[in-house]
Amino acid sequence: MAYLLDTHVIIWASIVPTKLNQKCMDILTNFDNQVFFSAASIWEVAIKYDLGEIDIEPYVLRKELLDNGFKELPIKGEHTVNVLTLPDKMHKDPFDRILVSQTKLEKMIFITADEKIIKHAGKYIKIEVCN
Repeated sequence: MAYLLDTHVIIWASIVPTKLNQKCMDILTNFDNQVFFSAASIWEVAIKYDLGEIDIEPYVLRKELLDNGFKELPIKGEHTVNVLTLPDKMHKDPFDRILVSQTKLEKMIFITADEKIIKHAGKYIKIEVCN
């Protein structure tokens, strides 16, 4: 199976893995799964780091993810225009919208604990709840 991680799941897995439920830990540690993080998530972490909102260095996080076997999903033009097909009520956050778009187009399962995404995007993408 192919999975895409929400940004907060990446952060939790890196610094507070106890926040993830057992099913998510099993997904992340099963080498038969292809687990991806989006370049958009690294961008989001970089912005929050630059603003002083989080203390996670984005270049260190990215290297750690790659070193641990996670794959990086680039942002493609088709991902960006597909956000126009998503419902407005799903989420206004552009990072969440691009992640949902990537999940849909790449036919992945999205791992998140974001209640808005769980509530509104479930009919557009497959979701695995991680909290």
